[in-house]
Amino acid sequence: MKNKQNFFTDNPDIAYHMSPKRMSELFAWMSDAEKEAIGVSTAEEFRKNWLDIGQVVGEFAGTTLENNNQKVAKEDLKLENGEVIFPKTVQENIRIFKEMGGPGMSIRSEFGGMNAPFTMELSGFECIYRACPSTALNVCWYGSIATVIDQFGSQEMKEEWIPQIASGEVSGSMSLTEPDVGSDLAGMRTYAEEQGDGTWHIYGNKQFISNGCGEISLVLAMNQKGAKGLKAINLYLVPRKMNGQNNYEVAKIEEKPGLHGSATCALKFEKSVGYLIGENGKGFHYMLHLMNEARLGVAFQALGVMEACYRLSRDYAHQREAWGKPIAKHEMIAERLYDMEVELKAFRSLCYRAAHYTSLIALGDRRLAEDNLPEAKRQEITSKLDYYKRKVREWTPLVKWWGGERSYVYARNAVQIHGGYGFTTEYKAEWWLRESLILSIYEGTSEIQSLMVIKDTVKDIMNNPKDFVEITVGTRVMALAEKDWLMRRYFKMRQTFNLALVSIFFKLVKTKVKSKFSADKPADLMKLLKLIGPELVKFDNLSPALLHAGRIAEMKSILAIAHSVIKDAERDESFRYAAERFVNKYGPVMGQIKAQIDMDDEYFQEQILGEKEEMAKAANSES
Repeated sequence: MKNKQNFFTDNPDIAYHMSPKRMSELFAWMSDAEKEAIGVSTAEEFRKNWLDIGQVVGEFAGTTLENNNQKVAKEDLKLENGEVIFPKTVQENIRIFKEMGGPGMSIRSEFGGMNAPFTMELSGFECIYRACPSTALNVCWYGSIATVIDQFGSQEMKEEWIPQIASGEVSGSMSLTEPDVGSDLAGMRTYAEEQGDGTWHIYGNKQFISNGCGEISLVLAMNQKGAKGLKAINLYLVPRKMNGQNNYEVAKIEEKPGLHGSATCALKFEKSVGYLIGENGKGFHYMLHLMNEARLGVAFQALGVMEACYRLSRDYAHQREAWGKPIAKHEMIAERLYDMEVELKAFRSLCYRAAHYTSLIALGDRRLAEDNLPEAKRQEITSKLDYYKRKVREWTPLVKWWGGERSYVYARNAVQIHGGYGFTTEYKAEWWLRESLILSIYEGTSEIQSLMVIKDTVKDIMNNPKDFVEITVGTRVMALAEKDWLMRRYFKMRQTFNLALVSIFFKLVKTKVKSKFSADKPADLMKLLKLIGPELVKFDNLSPALLHAGRIAEMKSILAIAHSVIKDAERDESFRYAAERFVNKYGPVMGQIKAQIDMDDEYFQEQILGEKEEMAKAANSES
């Protein structure tokens, strides 16, 4: 007998994060035409409309996809004559998704879409990821691809392709990664040559392309053969077929331990006809937009995986008995389950906050592009957009890092709680372990996210050294003065983070300055920042900071998650237990990470980093 569940309604936290206040904020920034297109005239109707749609997606995920996911895991994809052949179960999942109108959810109504806020699309994908990550990877390439075309493509390109995407006729992929290049996009070898008719011919190879068998691909390539640097990168729309013939080749389907029902392809471009998206030389900028949304998408994928693993673990632990009681009642298992529940609740709080701000940014940018927007409205939107964009830039690598690193831990917990059964294919625990492995890798590895975090953090401090000094000293006072003990502990965690950064700055000047500095003295901190400012702005000689990038990313993630769930607890008492437990658990972790940063490992510094510096000097002398 097949289970009938709804992954939207059985998780009240999702609806909570689509609160009347947040939905009213979105509704207020919509145009009259957008409101009319979806048939709503009030914020209450707007919210109800999307909650109703969420329930439809939740039932699809909890029933169809949940019942089919193990078939998807076992059935093979095939590559025949350059065509990827999906097994019947995957085809059926995609067919139903299309019939529901899923491809057009976030696409603007003028192109046949539903105009859903980004939050709604991601909430739906959280449910789908929780049920079947492979199916999610097959159906997530509609709205994301359409959004890039809509924002940066020509009007002709929009009118030709976006309606086909909205109807589900066309899906896409983004072709960024190349063999032996990875995240170093400035070193990519794929290039394009402009033709007399305005088209471009693309040459090169791409690897690890999710849904590379889609009807179109957004391809990143140099704007001429032999070009170097990020300013030479363009983004092209390349149809997979033209006039019934292959325009580029799907050369291979990768064999993977997880996501078995998702086509991860190697693509070969040989004189492939492409169409320039936007301006020549702006491809890297457009790609960043695509990647930022994709990274938020991975965070929601992590939410789905973590939710599935938590529920699988909880349900099994309540059924499995040992020594006369369910193992869920044994202390260590009980604590592990409790911490999984709390962390998931806290992490979801930050993810939905980031998604909400991203939704507001999309609406705000659209309104500001309108010539007839009233000046008062323009000023209101402009005054808030900078803040939203700054916070989304800060949070995006954090939620990607945390989701990528922690979803695997949840899956590992599920295996452990299942004991010997967890290591068998009869139960789903080992399957979730395999499904979770990719999250820390694709759309930018955890290491790449860490580098983004440390560089942005250092840059912000160098641009606003006075603010950093005031916060570093001020959090000590706030930690003592705050009435709520929860906020006192939060400020203590924030102080620990800032002192960890000061420790890194000390390391940067250690070999050049013999003076002693005190982190307790504002004047000393300002002097320290001035000494290292010129070097850090150029990001030269940053090795001590880069060494600790992952630790800083973890600390900053903990702070962001803690602050977000505390704010939710202030509005809703039901979040208080999660905020308290998260802060109590991760406060000591912050101290442990700072201790690792404070530690000087002379062997590592001399043997490993010293060798690296010598190699760099030798390379420079040879060149």
